[in-house]
Amino acid sequence: DAAEETADAAGETKALSELKLAFIVGTENDAFYQSVEEGIVAQCEALGIPEPTLADQQLDGNICSDLINNYVAAGYDAIALSANDPAGTMPAIQAANEQGVKIFTFDCTLDDEYLDQYVAFVGSNNYAGGVTAGEYIAEHAPEGSTVGCITYASAQSTRDRQAGFEETIQAAIDGGKDLTLIESQDADNDQSKASDIMQNLITQYGEDLSYIFVVGDPTGYGALASIQSAGASTKIVGFDAGQTACEYIADPEVGQIWEAEVAQNPVGIGSGIVDKIAEYFETGAVAGEQKDLIECELVTAENVADYLPAE
Repeated sequence: DAAEETADAAGETKALSELKLAFIVGTENDAFYQSVEEGIVAQCEALGIPEPTLADQQLDGNICSDLINNYVAAGYDAIALSANDPAGTMPAIQAANEQGVKIFTFDCTLDDEYLDQYVAFVGSNNYAGGVTAGEYIAEHAPEGSTVGCITYASAQSTRDRQAGFEETIQAAIDGGKDLTLIESQDADNDQSKASDIMQNLITQYGEDLSYIFVVGDPTGYGALASIQSAGASTKIVGFDAGQTACEYIADPEVGQIWEAEVAQNPVGIGSGIVDKIAEYFETGAVAGEQKDLIECELVTAENVADYLPAE
Protein backbone atom coordinates (compact mmCIF):
# COMPACT_ATOMS: atom_id res chain seq x y z
CA ASP A 1 0.00 0.00 0.00
CA ALA A 2 1.54 3.27 -1.15
CA ALA A 3 0.14 5.30 1.77
CA GLU A 4 1.74 2.92 4.28
CA GLU A 5 5.06 3.14 2.46
CA THR A 6 4.90 6.95 2.62
CA ALA A 7 4.25 6.81 6.37
CA ASP A 8 7.17 4.42 6.82
CA ALA A 9 9.44 6.70 4.84
CA ALA A 10 8.33 9.77 6.80
CA GLY A 11 8.53 8.18 10.23
CA GLU A 12 7.14 5.51 12.48
CA THR A 13 3.74 5.93 14.11
CA LYS A 14 3.11 4.99 17.72
CA ALA A 15 0.14 5.08 20.10
CA LEU A 16 0.15 8.30 22.12
CA SER A 17 -0.46 6.29 25.30
CA GLU A 18 2.93 4.58 24.78
CA LEU A 19 5.07 7.65 24.09
CA LYS A 20 8.11 8.41 26.20
CA LEU A 21 8.78 12.15 25.82
CA ALA A 22 11.34 14.55 27.27
CA PHE A 23 11.17 18.35 27.20
CA ILE A 24 14.23 20.50 27.95
CA VAL A 25 13.50 24.15 28.78
CA GLY A 26 16.01 27.02 28.78
CA THR A 27 15.86 27.66 32.53
CA GLU A 28 13.25 26.85 35.16
CA ASN A 29 14.27 30.05 36.99
CA ASP A 30 12.32 32.01 34.38
CA ALA A 31 8.53 32.51 34.65
CA PHE A 32 8.28 32.21 30.86
CA TYR A 33 9.66 28.66 30.82
CA GLN A 34 7.57 27.71 33.86
CA SER A 35 4.51 28.65 31.80
CA VAL A 36 5.82 26.67 28.81
CA GLU A 37 6.07 23.64 31.12
CA GLU A 38 2.47 24.18 32.28
CA GLY A 39 1.34 24.08 28.65
CA ILE A 40 3.36 20.90 28.01
CA VAL A 41 2.01 19.02 31.03
CA ALA A 42 -1.61 20.05 30.46
CA GLN A 43 -1.58 19.09 26.78
CA CYS A 44 0.10 15.72 27.41
CA GLU A 45 -2.63 14.99 29.94
CA ALA A 46 -5.35 16.15 27.53
CA LEU A 47 -4.05 13.90 24.75
CA GLY A 48 -3.49 10.84 26.96
CA ILE A 49 0.31 10.98 26.67
CA PRO A 50 2.10 9.58 29.74
CA GLU A 51 3.56 12.16 32.10
CA PRO A 52 6.53 13.69 30.28
CA THR A 53 10.03 14.20 31.65
CA LEU A 54 10.76 17.92 32.17
CA ALA A 55 14.36 19.10 32.40
CA ASP A 56 16.29 22.33 32.95
CA GLN A 57 19.41 22.99 30.85
CA GLN A 58 20.18 26.14 32.91
CA LEU A 59 20.99 27.98 29.63
CA ASP A 60 24.07 25.76 29.32
CA GLY A 61 24.77 23.85 26.09
CA ASN A 62 26.86 21.24 27.90
CA ILE A 63 24.06 20.42 30.33
CA CYS A 64 21.60 20.29 27.43
CA SER A 65 23.88 17.90 25.48
CA ASP A 66 24.22 15.59 28.51
CA LEU A 67 20.44 15.52 28.94
CA ILE A 68 19.91 14.68 25.26
CA ASN A 69 22.49 11.87 25.44
CA ASN A 70 20.87 10.47 28.60
CA TYR A 71 17.39 10.45 27.06
CA VAL A 72 18.67 8.75 23.91
CA ALA A 73 20.32 6.07 26.05
CA ALA A 74 17.10 5.67 28.06
CA GLY A 75 15.07 4.95 24.92
CA TYR A 76 12.92 8.04 24.65
CA ASP A 77 10.79 8.36 21.50
CA ALA A 78 11.22 12.13 21.13
CA ILE A 79 13.07 14.99 22.75
CA ALA A 80 11.85 18.59 22.48
CA LEU A 81 14.24 21.33 23.49
CA SER A 82 14.62 25.05 23.58
CA ALA A 83 17.82 25.37 21.52
CA ASN A 84 19.34 28.24 23.51
CA ASP A 85 22.85 27.14 22.48
CA PRO A 86 22.30 25.63 19.01
CA ALA A 87 25.99 25.30 18.14
CA GLY A 88 26.86 23.69 21.47
CA THR A 89 24.06 21.12 21.34
CA MET A 90 24.38 20.23 17.64
CA PRO A 91 26.61 17.11 18.10
CA ALA A 92 24.19 15.63 20.66
CA ILE A 93 21.20 16.41 18.43
CA GLN A 94 22.88 14.76 15.43
CA ALA A 95 23.73 11.70 17.53
CA ALA A 96 20.08 11.50 18.68
CA ASN A 97 18.89 11.61 15.08
CA GLU A 98 21.29 8.82 14.13
CA GLN A 99 19.72 6.70 16.87
CA GLY A 100 16.24 7.40 15.49
CA VAL A 101 15.11 9.66 18.35
CA LYS A 102 12.89 12.43 16.99
CA ILE A 103 13.99 15.99 17.79
CA PHE A 104 11.55 18.92 18.11
CA THR A 105 12.41 22.49 19.10
CA PHE A 106 10.42 25.22 20.83
CA ASP A 107 11.01 28.88 21.78
CA CYS A 108 14.58 28.88 20.34
CA THR A 109 15.40 26.76 17.31
CA LEU A 110 18.46 25.71 15.28
CA ASP A 111 20.09 27.80 12.57
CA ASP A 112 18.56 27.31 9.12
CA GLU A 113 21.43 25.12 7.90
CA TYR A 114 20.13 22.45 10.32
CA LEU A 115 16.48 22.28 9.18
CA ASP A 116 16.97 18.56 8.53
CA GLN A 117 17.89 17.92 12.18
CA TYR A 118 14.48 18.53 13.75
CA VAL A 119 10.89 17.69 12.84
CA ALA A 120 9.08 20.90 13.83
CA PHE A 121 9.42 24.12 15.83
CA VAL A 122 6.83 26.10 17.80
CA GLY A 123 7.70 29.53 19.11
CA SER A 124 6.95 33.21 19.07
CA ASN A 125 7.30 35.28 15.94
CA ASN A 126 10.23 37.04 17.60
CA TYR A 127 11.15 39.24 14.67
CA ALA A 128 7.56 40.55 14.48
CA GLY A 129 7.62 41.07 18.24
CA GLY A 130 10.73 43.23 17.85
CA VAL A 131 8.91 45.18 15.14
CA THR A 132 6.01 45.75 17.57
CA ALA A 133 8.42 47.16 20.17
CA GLY A 134 10.10 49.34 17.53
CA GLU A 135 6.78 50.72 16.30
CA TYR A 136 5.74 51.65 19.84
CA ILE A 137 9.05 53.40 20.54
CA ALA A 138 9.13 55.16 17.14
CA GLU A 139 5.67 56.52 17.88
CA HIS A 140 6.30 57.60 21.50
CA ALA A 141 9.96 58.73 21.54
CA PRO A 142 10.28 62.53 21.42
CA GLU A 143 11.78 64.04 18.27
CA GLY A 144 15.51 64.55 18.61
CA SER A 145 15.93 61.84 21.27
CA THR A 146 18.11 58.72 21.38
CA VAL A 147 16.89 55.13 21.62
CA GLY A 148 18.68 51.82 22.10
CA CYS A 149 18.44 48.11 22.85
CA ILE A 150 19.99 45.85 25.48
CA THR A 151 20.11 42.46 23.80
CA TYR A 152 21.05 38.81 24.40
CA ALA A 153 23.20 37.85 21.44
CA SER A 154 23.60 34.10 22.10
CA ALA A 155 20.03 33.01 21.27
CA GLN A 156 18.42 33.20 17.82
CA SER A 157 15.08 34.25 19.34
CA THR A 158 16.51 37.34 21.03
CA ARG A 159 18.66 38.21 17.99
CA ASP A 160 15.44 38.17 15.95
CA ARG A 161 13.78 40.56 18.44
CA GLN A 162 16.78 42.88 18.24
CA ALA A 163 16.73 42.81 14.42
CA GLY A 164 13.00 43.55 14.26
CA PHE A 165 13.45 46.49 16.63
CA GLU A 166 16.54 47.97 14.94
CA GLU A 167 15.13 47.69 11.41
CA THR A 168 11.83 49.29 12.47
CA ILE A 169 13.57 52.23 14.17
CA GLN A 170 15.87 52.65 11.17
CA ALA A 171 12.85 52.66 8.85
CA ALA A 172 11.23 55.37 11.01
CA ILE A 173 14.43 57.44 10.84
CA ASP A 174 14.60 56.94 7.06
CA GLY A 175 10.97 58.04 6.93
CA GLY A 176 11.77 61.36 8.58
CA LYS A 177 11.50 60.71 12.35
CA ASP A 178 14.29 62.59 14.16
CA LEU A 179 15.78 59.80 16.29
CA THR A 180 19.27 58.51 16.96
CA LEU A 181 19.62 54.71 17.22
CA ILE A 182 22.66 53.69 19.26
CA GLU A 183 24.43 50.36 18.88
CA SER A 184 22.76 47.51 20.79
CA GLN A 185 24.68 46.10 23.75
CA ASP A 186 24.72 42.49 24.96
CA ALA A 187 23.87 41.83 28.63
CA ASP A 188 24.06 38.05 28.12
CA ASN A 189 20.68 37.62 29.89
CA ASP A 190 22.40 38.78 33.09
CA GLN A 191 20.58 41.23 35.34
CA SER A 192 23.69 42.83 36.86
CA LYS A 193 25.35 43.15 33.45
CA ALA A 194 22.19 44.87 32.16
CA SER A 195 22.30 47.21 35.14
CA ASP A 196 25.92 48.18 34.36
CA ILE A 197 25.15 48.75 30.66
CA MET A 198 22.17 50.94 31.56
CA GLN A 199 24.25 52.91 34.06
CA ASN A 200 26.86 53.61 31.36
CA LEU A 201 24.22 54.63 28.81
CA ILE A 202 22.64 57.08 31.27
CA THR A 203 26.08 58.55 32.00
CA GLN A 204 26.80 58.85 28.28
CA TYR A 205 23.45 60.09 26.93
CA GLY A 206 21.63 61.53 29.96
CA GLU A 207 18.20 63.01 29.25
CA ASP A 208 18.60 62.39 25.50
CA LEU A 209 18.07 58.64 25.99
CA SER A 210 14.27 58.42 25.83
CA TYR A 211 13.70 54.66 25.41
CA ILE A 212 15.52 51.38 25.89
CA PHE A 213 14.17 48.13 24.43
CA VAL A 214 15.13 45.03 26.43
CA VAL A 215 14.83 41.66 24.69
CA GLY A 216 13.82 39.81 27.87
CA ASP A 217 12.41 40.66 31.29
CA PRO A 218 15.50 39.72 33.38
CA THR A 219 17.50 42.29 31.38
CA GLY A 220 14.75 44.82 32.07
CA TYR A 221 14.99 44.33 35.84
CA GLY A 222 18.66 45.29 35.71
CA ALA A 223 17.97 48.31 33.51
CA LEU A 224 15.12 49.45 35.78
CA ALA A 225 17.37 49.41 38.87
CA SER A 226 19.87 51.75 37.19
CA ILE A 227 17.19 54.11 35.83
CA GLN A 228 15.62 54.36 39.29
CA SER A 229 18.88 54.88 41.15
CA ALA A 230 19.99 57.56 38.66
CA GLY A 231 16.58 59.25 38.68
CA ALA A 232 16.80 59.10 34.88
CA SER A 233 13.87 59.70 32.51
CA THR A 234 14.58 56.76 30.17
CA LYS A 235 11.58 54.48 29.61
CA ILE A 236 11.59 50.71 29.14
CA VAL A 237 9.80 48.51 26.63
CA GLY A 238 10.31 44.85 27.53
CA PHE A 239 9.69 41.43 25.99
CA ASP A 240 8.02 38.41 27.68
CA ALA A 241 5.23 40.00 29.73
CA GLY A 242 5.99 37.93 32.80
CA GLN A 243 3.89 38.71 35.85
CA THR A 244 6.52 40.99 37.46
CA ALA A 245 6.89 43.13 34.33
CA CYS A 246 3.11 43.41 33.98
CA GLU A 247 2.84 44.46 37.63
CA TYR A 248 5.43 47.17 36.90
CA ILE A 249 3.37 48.48 33.96
CA ALA A 250 0.27 48.54 36.17
CA ASP A 251 2.07 50.32 39.02
CA PRO A 252 1.35 54.09 38.95
CA GLU A 253 4.97 54.91 39.80
CA VAL A 254 7.08 52.19 38.12
CA GLY A 255 4.74 52.32 35.13
CA GLN A 256 6.11 55.80 34.39
CA ILE A 257 9.37 54.01 33.49
CA TRP A 258 8.29 50.52 32.40
CA GLU A 259 5.71 51.53 29.80
CA ALA A 260 5.11 48.51 27.63
CA GLU A 261 5.86 44.84 27.01
CA VAL A 262 5.67 42.51 24.05
CA ALA A 263 3.73 39.47 25.25
CA GLN A 264 4.44 35.93 24.18
CA ASN A 265 2.08 33.00 24.71
CA PRO A 266 4.26 30.51 26.61
CA VAL A 267 1.42 28.14 27.52
CA GLY A 268 0.46 28.09 23.83
CA ILE A 269 4.08 27.31 22.87
CA GLY A 270 4.14 24.40 25.35
CA SER A 271 0.83 22.92 24.24
CA GLY A 272 1.70 23.59 20.59
CA ILE A 273 4.90 21.56 20.62
CA VAL A 274 3.04 18.64 22.25
CA ASP A 275 0.46 18.85 19.44
CA LYS A 276 3.26 18.64 16.83
CA ILE A 277 4.76 15.57 18.51
CA ALA A 278 1.33 13.93 18.74
CA GLU A 279 0.63 14.66 15.07
CA TYR A 280 3.98 13.17 14.08
CA PHE A 281 3.45 9.90 15.98
CA GLU A 282 -0.18 9.59 14.85
CA THR A 283 0.49 10.19 11.14
CA GLY A 284 4.24 9.76 10.61
CA ALA A 285 4.66 13.41 9.56
CA VAL A 286 3.83 16.99 10.51
CA ALA A 287 1.68 18.85 8.01
CA GLY A 288 2.17 22.52 7.14
CA GLU A 289 5.18 24.69 7.85
CA GLN A 290 8.12 23.27 9.79
CA LYS A 291 8.18 26.46 11.89
CA ASP A 292 4.91 27.37 13.59
CA LEU A 293 5.19 31.02 14.67
CA ILE A 294 2.80 32.42 17.26
CA GLU A 295 2.15 36.16 17.07
CA CYS A 296 3.00 38.47 19.98
CA GLU A 297 0.87 41.27 21.43
CA LEU A 298 1.65 44.70 22.86
CA VAL A 299 0.87 45.20 26.56
CA THR A 300 0.45 48.74 27.93
CA ALA A 301 -1.31 50.28 30.95
CA GLU A 302 -4.54 50.13 28.91
CA ASN A 303 -4.70 46.34 28.61
CA VAL A 304 -2.27 45.10 31.29
CA ALA A 305 -5.15 43.93 33.52
CA ASP A 306 -5.76 41.15 30.95
CA TYR A 307 -2.27 39.81 31.67
CA LEU A 308 -2.42 39.91 35.47
CA PRO A 309 -3.95 37.23 37.69
CA ALA A 310 -7.53 38.01 38.70
CA GLU A 311 -7.75 39.65 42.13
